[in-house]
Amino acid sequence: MEHTLNLFNTIKGAKEPFRPLVPGRVKMFVCGPTVQSRIHLGHARTYTFYDSLARYLKHLGYDVFFMMNITDIDDSIVKAARQKEEDPLKYSKRMASLFVEDLGRLNITTVSRFEPVSHHVGEMRNQLAILLRKKLAYRAGDWIYFDVSKFKAWGRLSHQSKRELSMRPLELSPKKRNLGDFALWRPESGVSGDWRSPWGPGSPGWHLQDTGVTLPIIGPKYDIHGGALELVYPHHEAQIALAESVTGIRPLVRFWVHSNLVNMKGRKMSKSVGNVVTVKDALKQYSADELRFFFLTVHHRKEMSLVGIDTARRRLTEMRRIARKLGTVDVGDANLGPFESALNDDFDSPRAIRWSEEQLKTAMKMSDVQRAKELASSAVSAMRILGVDLIGSS
Repeated sequence: MEHTLNLFNTIKGAKEPFRPLVPGRVKMFVCGPTVQSRIHLGHARTYTFYDSLARYLKHLGYDVFFMMNITDIDDSIVKAARQKEEDPLKYSKRMASLFVEDLGRLNITTVSRFEPVSHHVGEMRNQLAILLRKKLAYRAGDWIYFDVSKFKAWGRLSHQSKRELSMRPLELSPKKRNLGDFALWRPESGVSGDWRSPWGPGSPGWHLQDTGVTLPIIGPKYDIHGGALELVYPHHEAQIALAESVTGIRPLVRFWVHSNLVNMKGRKMSKSVGNVVTVKDALKQYSADELRFFFLTVHHRKEMSLVGIDTARRRLTEMRRIARKLGTVDVGDANLGPFESALNDDFDSPRAIRWSEEQLKTAMKMSDVQRAKELASSAVSAMRILGVDLIGSS
């Protein structure tokens, strides 16, 4: 398949031509949320971007398999469940359902498979046994840690030297061999269920949970791994180390594609900070199309705040007004060259939207009714590729 799609690849630190492992097919994995509560607009921005990317890949003719995990094993879930006086697994199952429901309300429809990590604890135990057998992990009392000194490429994704990594210790503990070692098995678990193992009862560490999902389903090599920029280190760094150490196959991922954060009053929107606007609440004031349009007006690798959301709403309202006034005709994809050029340049959605706006503004000034309809129709088709409806939504 010939195309010119270029994406910024975090591990290379540069834009690269996108070519999948198997021509015509794309396998993409995106880290889903920890479901201790409802998702917020920071999550919504992230998942809107990958949904839009998947839509564009399909527009280019690719068959896309898009998987997202759901972290339903975590201390924060146990704490939230106890506050609600619910069983943690039942609570996490309920919250996972609400997460999928929120994505549906945001018109995020391209995810092929949602996979709760709790369904794959057996696979995590198997991977842990392999790492211990290879002496890449070690026991420290009832804990098991990954030995980062045994993985030569540690720091490759985040572009950090050994000295820089030494100043960013993980999970401080006197039991560890190295400051950067991270837990693979924890002896305590407040989550109900069968968490037995050859190393005693406990629960798998966060980083192991994702490889427990990806390796058996999406495989030891795939095309795109996505998630918020804050996950580059240590989470995604750890996923590379674990998967490549278990399988011996490199590289795990061809393209690491990250999205930036949403800030609220100068700080990252975060459940832990408590400065969140939930999707549930946001949808009381804005439509799904308005939120999607707003997110896409800022490049996915740039930080954004909620300042400008009402301006974006007015822009979308004006685009709809013009499109509905002029009406549309069937023009296919023949007139989408500048739109596609924008998206082929590291998915520059702001530029793609500006082109669509200019098409509509130009059409409004034309005396040739048929030509005006054609320009309007190209804008409508372009925005539909991004998941925004200029005609049917209110």
